[in-house]
This record gives sequence, C-alpha cells and structure tokens, in this order.
Amino acid sequence: MSLQEINVKRQAEGLERNLKGVVHLLEEKYGEFQQLCRVINPKRGYSPTAIKEIKEIYKMATAKVAEARALVQLIRGKYRSYVQLDQQLLRGVEELSLMYRKDYRFFEQNLSTSVREQRAREKALPPRLLSHLYAVCQESPFLPSLILCFQGNYSSLNKLKERIQLGERDICDTTEGELWFFLGGVQQPDAASLHRTLKEVLLQEQGKDVKGVVLRLTKGDEAREEALKAMRRDLAGMKEEEIKIL
Repeated sequence: MSLQEINVKRQAEGLERNLKGVVHLLEEKYGEFQQLCRVINPKRGYSPTAIKEIKEIYKMATAKVAEARALVQLIRGKYRSYVQLDQQLLRGVEELSLMYRKDYRFFEQNLSTSVREQRAREKALPPRLLSHLYAVCQESPFLPSLILCFQGNYSSLNKLKERIQLGERDICDTTEGELWFFLGGVQQPDAASLHRTLKEVLLQEQGKDVKGVVLRLTKGDEAREEALKAMRRDLAGMKEEEIKIL
C-alpha cells in the first residue's frame, strides 16, 4: 500500500470515528431529552426552563443526525474501498432520529394543550352570564338548568346563537371565540339524549367548526365559577365536532 493510500485510509478511519462519536453523543443525550419531554404535563403546567432545554437539545440532535448522514454519504462515496461501515451503526442513526422526533412531537402536543388550558384559566368569564346565573340560582335554588359553552369561529357561533330561543330565565353571553348559554327550568335529560339533540338539532351545519360542553345543574350551589372554568379546561382538550356532557 502506497503512502498516499495509507493517508487516505487514515482519513477514512477518522471519519468513521467521527461518525461513531456522533452516534454515541446522540445516545448519551437521549435519556435526558426523553425525561425532559415527559415533564411537560397539561395538568401541572410547564416550566420555561425545561421548554428551552428541550428545544436546544432537539436542535442539537437534528444537527448531529444531519452530520451523521453526511459522514455516511462521504464514506460510502469517496472512501468506500477503505472502510466497511457497520450496518448496526447505520440503523442506530435512523432509529435515534426517529426516537428524538417521536418524543419531540409528544412534547409539542402536550405543550400546546398546556398553553390552551393556561389561557382558558386566565381568561375572564362573561360577567353578564355570571351575574344572571347567581341571581336566578339565588331566587330559585333548586331550579334545574343547563349551562352550555361552545367554542368555534365567529360565523359558526353566530349561526348557532340564532338557533336557540331564550326563555324568561335564560341568557346568552359571548366572549372572544366563545358562546355561553344559561337555560333555566330545563328538565334534566339523560346524557345520551342531550348529546344526540345537540349534534342533530343545534350543530347541524356548524358541527365541523364548533365544539361544546354542557353542564347539567340540579341546584343553585352547583353554579360556581370554578365549574365554568372546568368547562373551559375540558374544551381545551377537545377537537372540533365534539360535544361533552358533564
């Protein structure tokens, strides 16, 4: 073997060592990354520090996977005659790439849900609705009633509003992206019947753009602000077209 060939072989072996080093780093950081991704929990909120770390590690991992693939391509091309790449090592690069992507998607989904729930907790409830609700429940503490909250785009919510006729004890109130109803004196239907009525009668054309939660009240002291905030938290985790009866 000539001196030039020896030098080329050394270069090839150096590239292979670099590739193994990149894979080792990805393996070493994965455990920490996976654990951090599990920290993001919609029920507990989220840590800005953890979010920053997750994004930084994922950015590093993405860059290292790209580097590993570039090394593989270079070795297979220019240095094919000097290094025989380990197939298990090559599979390891792609498996690690998949593992990082999978956990990062898990993190993004939970973070999105957590942010929506945080906003729902911070957003003020409609004051007219609360005032009317407390007045009616104080006057008639054992009046069966329904509270409905729908979320969707303005057009769909406006059409839905027009479909519901209000009685003397009823009220409709709106906030940005929300439509609330208090329907007093409504006999309590079973959940299945109520769900079917909402889907078939109320939502009809608007169903694809709207989701809703219904709270059934049997007495006035059940009408608390926390109960309405809980309705919002439920909505935060729902998809359009879904209806939930509480």
